[in-house]
Amino acid sequence: MQWILVTGGAKRLGAAICLKLAEQGHAVAIHYHTSKHEALDVAEKCRRLGVQAEVIQGDFSSQAALESFIHAYLTHFPDTKGLVNNVGNYLIKSTLTTSITEWQALLQTNLTTPFCLIKALAPCIEQAAGSIVNIGKVGLVLGSAYSSCYNLTKASLWNLTKNLARELAPSCVRVNMVSPGYLDDSVDMPPLEKLPMKRPGHHAEVAHVVAFLMQPESSYITGQNIEVAGGLHV
Repeated sequence: MQWILVTGGAKRLGAAICLKLAEQGHAVAIHYHTSKHEALDVAEKCRRLGVQAEVIQGDFSSQAALESFIHAYLTHFPDTKGLVNNVGNYLIKSTLTTSITEWQALLQTNLTTPFCLIKALAPCIEQAAGSIVNIGKVGLVLGSAYSSCYNLTKASLWNLTKNLARELAPSCVRVNMVSPGYLDDSVDMPPLEKLPMKRPGHHAEVAHVVAFLMQPESSYITGQNIEVAGGLHV
């Protein structure tokens, strides 16, 4: 059985990604931190679609906890063909008021965790000529007065995505980023009249793109950042 690991798969966008992957026939490993009930519910919905689905708990807030998760994951899911780095922390705060603890927490979850998971799972994904998708954000080249540290982690993840795309291309492993705009549950939603399409995006719209990048039909797409943002920043 070849699995796709979705981090933060219990709720919101992560849950939508798991369900879309299940619709396309993929076995899904659903990571959760504290939302066990929600993760089990997503797994049951995936199974109703006729695929294997399992949950796995993991705390990514420290390096020791992350390494413990990686060991447990590889023990229970030795064959992995895909990885969706969806989990991430968001911080609305200016650079100069961000504490070193907040800074380190953002780096740990948003950058170190994807880096370590990719390193650990790359050998399996290479054997399957599989796919890695990192969840980013729109407007990576724009400045921000109130989410600059968060933006930095996502911009760094985009740089990592491009470098890994080149590094893993000889193994036919694709590495891409999908960057949502404002979604239904965005905490910093502007007035709808300021959005180009006058509405937020839906989780299913982003999940569809992520799932496509796991399909054989996307086998020649790598090193790309696909924005699902309704024309934001165009």
